[in-house]
Amino acid sequence: MHSAHSRVGLALSSIKGAHGRFEDRKGLTILGWHRISDLRDGLSVTRSEFEAQLDLLVEAGACVLPLREAVAKLHDDDLPPRAVALTLDDGYASAGTDAWPMLVERGMPATLFVVPGYLVGDRYFPWDEPGPVARVMTASEVADLHAEGLDIQSHSYEHRWLPTGPDEELLTDLVRSREAIENLLGSAVTGLAYPAGGWDARVRRLAGAAGYGYAVTVDRGINRPGRVSSLSLRRSIAPDTADEMAILLDGGYDHLRPLDTLRRRSTSASLPLAGW
Repeated sequence: MHSAHSRVGLALSSIKGAHGRFEDRKGLTILGWHRISDLRDGLSVTRSEFEAQLDLLVEAGACVLPLREAVAKLHDDDLPPRAVALTLDDGYASAGTDAWPMLVERGMPATLFVVPGYLVGDRYFPWDEPGPVARVMTASEVADLHAEGLDIQSHSYEHRWLPTGPDEELLTDLVRSREAIENLLGSAVTGLAYPAGGWDARVRRLAGAAGYGYAVTVDRGINRPGRVSSLSLRRSIAPDTADEMAILLDGGYDHLRPLDTLRRRSTSASLPLAGW
């Protein structure tokens, strides 16, 4: 997180006072990560900082729910205080080897959004340099994690930028991804993470037509009952440090949400080359 944004976020959290603190915010906070590594590339968080962020959630009294359950409770206006859901995108190997054991140790459920087209062979995402940090899980590794209790959902079939392309082509991609994961795991897939956070009203409609019941964006902020669609849920990509995570939980970075909207509206199909 840029230091200037951190300072503004901290100031806004302080101005809000107790009414803006995590313990008093009503709604569902969804957090997202990509991989565990020492790189400072916008996709990575170090192992020690990831652990510190999870410990912060414990200290803050977060009620970490399975994402599907959290979405149902959001719809029914039945969320517990400090409701949080945790997600991991892309299917990097470190999500299974590093992140998942730390989550299990703390009894925290999580959802992994995978890209079926990258679970076969020795494929790397186009924004990555081949190597251990960029390694994507195999289909068998995903199945093993599912058997251990990690929730697996869809991140599209090829991690394409969804706001461009004909309806039929996009619908085929989304259905193909859902069916591939269902065939691999033998369980229903109803959740989607929009690649690179790319969505609009048309994409949201197609996601519903493809059989998804809920979908997450990378638009920051808290999800409040009756004020957000299940197919465009707000989700904050986790910052680099636990200190920044504390500001995020208090809503200190919500002022950046207009930038998320601008990013979605102004970005071309080349965005996936930069990750997310």
